[in-house]
Amino acid sequence: MKNNESKLIRTKLSRFGEEFSKGILIPVFILPIVGILLAFGVLLTNKAIPLANIEKIFEFGTILKNSVLSIFINLSPVFCVGIAAGMAKSKKGNAALNAIVLFFIFIYSMNSFMKLNSLLIDGNLSGTGQGNILGVQILDMGVFLGIILGVLTAIIHNKYFDIEFNGAMRLYGGANLALLIGIPIVIILSIILTYSWPLIQTGISKMTNLIVSTGSFGVGLYGFLERILIPTGLHHLLWVPVELSSVSGSGVVDGVYLEGVRNIAMAELAFSNVDRLGPGAVYLTKAMSKMFELVGAAYAIYKCVDEENKTKVKALLIPAVGAAVTAGVTEPLEFSFLFTAPILFVVHAILAGIGMAIVAILDIRVIVVSGGIEFLAMMLPAGAKGDTIKFIIVGIVQIVIYYYIFRFLITKLNLKTPGRGNATKLYTKGEYNEAHEKGKDIDLEKKLN
Repeated sequence: MKNNESKLIRTKLSRFGEEFSKGILIPVFILPIVGILLAFGVLLTNKAIPLANIEKIFEFGTILKNSVLSIFINLSPVFCVGIAAGMAKSKKGNAALNAIVLFFIFIYSMNSFMKLNSLLIDGNLSGTGQGNILGVQILDMGVFLGIILGVLTAIIHNKYFDIEFNGAMRLYGGANLALLIGIPIVIILSIILTYSWPLIQTGISKMTNLIVSTGSFGVGLYGFLERILIPTGLHHLLWVPVELSSVSGSGVVDGVYLEGVRNIAMAELAFSNVDRLGPGAVYLTKAMSKMFELVGAAYAIYKCVDEENKTKVKALLIPAVGAAVTAGVTEPLEFSFLFTAPILFVVHAILAGIGMAIVAILDIRVIVVSGGIEFLAMMLPAGAKGDTIKFIIVGIVQIVIYYYIFRFLITKLNLKTPGRGNATKLYTKGEYNEAHEKGKDIDLEKKLN
């Protein structure tokens, strides 16, 4: 009985983790787009470019740059709405609307409670644990507030959205019922967090100091964990706090208080009075594995293919590599490791961590979290602020290292990578999860044709 209950709990947690991973992708996917627009705005305000010397062009670039930077300054409501909509099973628009309503109720409730109890701090709020969100002074919870309220909204919405009433009470059914139930919960939560969040902040501060004190080892460990957790979907719970919250530190850029290395780096990119990206930018190099390292892995797989399958495997690998290099979509390659040769995925995660550690040791500062398109869009406007050439050199070296290590492992251990023996195809995360949930052995007998 206990085993069944334990299994049920694990299943529910796994299902929730998968739903959360899908939900958080909605706000996450807008960040590269906003980043590219920000970089374009920076480009149009760079006086070294002739086009930027045209007054109207310069003005447009300034407006574009400052307007899209607001997204990185206000990530909390963005994540709140995005996660709620992403995790909602139905009526996603209603869930999104409820999320922003509950967000407003939360911040004004916390502000009122803190004001009534004389907890609000006057003057400069930097470093006090308090901050202004949409003009309202509350405890500085950063992007965590958006994540908490987004998940809470989705849970309430999914539980009550399909409950309808008849007659005069009809207005209070469905998504409106979810909102009515959510309002008192959020108000109570704001009071609880007023007293409990400072303790959490202390823990976050200690974690920040630990991360910083470990130097390049910490960067490498982050790179390893970010890759190795991908099959579980829990990598989002790692990189979101590190890149977008105070876990990785905070700072003031041109008078704007920001939390998280990614937000700080984007502001440093935007403001002309910043000469170089800050040291936290070393955490923004995880796309090295996407742009360079997987190229070496894919080439090793191709070189180890049985001769009669080379043409077919090449047709599979080229678009997969192209997607990884340009857009950072690594699923076809990485989940093929998990299907056919899990040891390669573990080695891949280790090497990815080592690659980031090397970047940290060499103090190479770039912004590259997705793929090549984003990398070019960010680093061309950055110019001397970043270490683009050094990063590319390290990336090329990583291609070579990956190629020889993967080729050695494939041939030495006789791993059944695509095109070897009973050839397999490239797999998706969905196929991996389906096989994993059913507890079945993975079918390696799928032919290329």
